[in-house]
Amino acid sequence: MADFHNSVPILVLTGPTATGKTRLAVELAKHFNGEIISADSRQVYRGMDIGSGKDIAEYGDVPYHLIDIADPAAEVYNLGRFCRDAWQAIGDIAERGKLPIICGGTALYIAAILDGYRLPGGALPPRSYDTPRIRQNPDAPDSFTPPFAINPLVMGIYYPRMEVRKRIEQRLDARLQNGMIEEVRHLHDDCGVAYQTMEFFGLEYREISLYLQNRCSCEQMRETLLNRIRQFAKRQDIFFRKLEREGHQIYWLKSGSEPDPFALTADFLAAKKLPEVSFRLCDHLNQPSR
Repeated sequence: MADFHNSVPILVLTGPTATGKTRLAVELAKHFNGEIISADSRQVYRGMDIGSGKDIAEYGDVPYHLIDIADPAAEVYNLGRFCRDAWQAIGDIAERGKLPIICGGTALYIAAILDGYRLPGGALPPRSYDTPRIRQNPDAPDSFTPPFAINPLVMGIYYPRMEVRKRIEQRLDARLQNGMIEEVRHLHDDCGVAYQTMEFFGLEYREISLYLQNRCSCEQMRETLLNRIRQFAKRQDIFFRKLEREGHQIYWLKSGSEPDPFALTADFLAAKKLPEVSFRLCDHLNQPSR
């Protein structure tokens, strides 16, 4: 990886689930010669396509990274691995003269990039017989530190809460009709992903696996899943507010288009002064509940 002397400009596109992040990221990548790095904790797994919302067809010829890189039956992809993989991808993309675009709704992954998470503890010492296993070695140097500085433009797609609720329901029903139940069945029956593992993946994979085990009806599964996805979107908002309170500027794009994300990105890449953020989620805490 190159040793960058100046900070690397990157785009970060985020927002609650079901708001169209992938579509906008692809449009921006095509316009600004970019490549997309997924910040989604489940899109890394092969075969978890419909439930994780990979929408691979939307990418066209736009290169993407951190999708389909782990085996859901045998691997646990975690924050540490994401940090290493994401920074490697950012460096590789920038080294080739392209624009890295982080796109996803896993807020912890977004924060890890923006805040430059370090992984403490280094390698573990050898384990002696009958000695409890320690999980960190605080006397060792960090096992990972960000290899260079970044200069991020952070944009989020914003819809009013009731609109997000509606979009979540429409997307859920479309996915159920387009084979999401069959996808979970295939992962279990043909790919060896245990139901217990599926429950660990949460949301769609958890609730559908319970249905396939005859632990609830299809109607109960849909209703529970709808409520859990809406709750998940609410938790995403809480995390985005936290990022704002910690000093991160997020340009919230109303319906994905206002302010114009292409104009913002063009000015950002030209090192022009950007307008002040006019709307912050953390200043609007009394929206109707999802």
